[in-house]
Amino acid sequence: MIELRNVTLKYGEKLILDKVSMTVRDNTIKAVLGPSGVGKSTIIKLMLGLIKPNSGQVLVDSVDITHLKETDLYPIRRKMGIVFQGNALFDSMTISQNMSFFLRENMQLPDDEIERRVAEQIRFAGLEGYEDQLPENLSGGMKKRVAIGRALIFNPKTILFDEPTAGLDPVSSRKILHIITSLKKSNNLGAVFVTHIIDDVFAIADEVAVLYQGKIIFDGPADKLHESDHPFICSILSDKILEI
Repeated sequence: MIELRNVTLKYGEKLILDKVSMTVRDNTIKAVLGPSGVGKSTIIKLMLGLIKPNSGQVLVDSVDITHLKETDLYPIRRKMGIVFQGNALFDSMTISQNMSFFLRENMQLPDDEIERRVAEQIRFAGLEGYEDQLPENLSGGMKKRVAIGRALIFNPKTILFDEPTAGLDPVSSRKILHIITSLKKSNNLGAVFVTHIIDDVFAIADEVAVLYQGKIIFDGPADKLHESDHPFICSILSDKILEI
């Protein structure tokens, strides 16, 4: 569904991505693994068309979005839900209002359809009884589930997750990973998640791309990562340095 072809990106004189190529197939969970500051979140922004590469192409369903105008990007973005690392919830809105906000702002839907979709995502996220709560009254894991429900409410084809379990306790992390896998099994959705947590990759990813010093040094099935002889990957697997 999503493809990066020889993408190079610089911020001033700093090279962030150096001729990066990778593919995200439909109904596949793809991890982008790497240390902090390496450009993992930048890849998500490129997929959404929020930033433009200096060279190369970004394709969504075979459409090159690299030079599209903002108005032309809207239907492309509708195919992808986004769950930000900080969740990006509106503090002054209830859980139901957070979930329905973008529907009301961007789609001409009757109120009963909006209410149906919100109720559906409340159930999926296991948040029944919290509909009228403000985000400040929720745990970190619950806030993440609200953000996932909001991303799903447009019925996208794939969900982009930026560090989905960062800062969560082990129980909440397992719940979020379970939700991501259930999206694939129950909804036939694909997912891209960027992470520095190796155990999350082995827990749910079908495929993994490892980003190091601006380059993809491994891109393939997650269970084949142990076969790599790249020194950085070997150090990850032996010391789990990315979890520090």
